[in-house]
Amino acid sequence: MALFFSIQAGSAAKTVIGAALVGAGLTVSGQVADDYALRERAYALADTGQCSAAVSAFTQLGRNGGDARDWLAAATCAIEAGDHARAVEALQQVLPQRHTLTIDEQLFALRSYGYQAEAYGDWQGVHASWSDAAQLSGETRDRLMAARGARLAGFGSEARRGLDGVEPRALAPRYAAIYHDERAHHAASSGRYREALAQIDQAVTAEDVPFRRYQQGLYMVRLGMNRSATHAFELALASDPDNANILMSLAYAYRAAGNLSAARDIYARAARLEPSMSRVAADFS
Repeated sequence: MALFFSIQAGSAAKTVIGAALVGAGLTVSGQVADDYALRERAYALADTGQCSAAVSAFTQLGRNGGDARDWLAAATCAIEAGDHARAVEALQQVLPQRHTLTIDEQLFALRSYGYQAEAYGDWQGVHASWSDAAQLSGETRDRLMAARGARLAGFGSEARRGLDGVEPRALAPRYAAIYHDERAHHAASSGRYREALAQIDQAVTAEDVPFRRYQQGLYMVRLGMNRSATHAFELALASDPDNANILMSLAYAYRAAGNLSAARDIYARAARLEPSMSRVAADFS
């Protein structure tokens, strides 16, 4: 919450001056006085870990006055509380006036919107926010994410140029994994599945998570490595056992590897989780 304290410090002048005016009995408009009191209450809630309650107060402050720091505090609390819809709403209000914030606050807003926009499928928002973050910071991870944003937004040439300018050894493991994810995507999009598999293998080494094991399996299937693919899908499934897509891919990999009995069992599990998959029942009869 270090950034939150920075936001709070940036809003301190409003809070302290407002409290002093009200305490001295000086005349302030009703809305202004209400906002001073609400801001104090919002920060008190956030300081005691009650972000779910604080986000409503900060959102109301933002709507009352449109202050970038109030909206940024709302976004920070919404992210902390896992309220993605409110986080997006608040960040969308912050970004047009982000130049009133410190560099660290601007970067937090841009990076946060990059992640939130990707979760909502706003590829243009992902591209714009990460591009601005990269320009502002010049950091390797921001340039990597800007290249990713360009790919998601459909700007393939820009994405490849951006990725070529990234040195993966300068990245923490999480971002090194994303770098190799991106290399794999570009290779696969050109039909170079052996290269794509080599890249996803490096991504798995950097950060082993289910979706990468699943992607690893898909590339193996493309290369006719069906037995190896079943192992990759099984590893993905171990951490995500109710994922119907993984189950279905595993069923097809078992069928291609010649194990029809296992394929039928796995297919039945997938169809129970996602009844629409019953349309391919004939493949496992």
